[in-house]
Amino acid sequence: MRVSRGTVWLIALTACGSLGLQSIELGESTEGRITIRPAGTVNFGRVVEDGEPEDETLTLTVNGGEVRVVDIWIDGRSGAFSLLSDPPVPRTMEAGSEMDVRVRFQPGASGNYSAELLVETAGGTLVSRDLKGEGCSDRDNNGRCD
Repeated sequence: MRVSRGTVWLIALTACGSLGLQSIELGESTEGRITIRPAGTVNFGRVVEDGEPEDETLTLTVNGGEVRVVDIWIDGRSGAFSLLSDPPVPRTMEAGSEMDVRVRFQPGASGNYSAELLVETAGGTLVSRDLKGEGCSDRDNNGRCD
């Protein structure tokens, strides 16, 4: 259980059988909040298998207090999605600051693909954005999906 603010009540049973009740007040969390734009699932559309990749820029924005970003990665088994460069992390971001993360979609075969961009903070928060795209074939060799 993770509680960043409010009241936590502890109930204890002593060795002699009596019950104890104690409250602990937790202060406000000082860690800010990260949002990722664009909102919702990032759709890379239809991309020719083993053809030209599709790149998208996702922007991380910090609201509230500062945030220490410790890791950014893509979770997906297909390998069709990748980060274009290693993000400059760990990094402390001030409130109102932004960081762009470039993601590439390059499918190796026809089919639907999905993955997740994950951002982890020093406070243990995980922020994510779903990624999807479709690989298609180019039977006419015209650089477009058939």
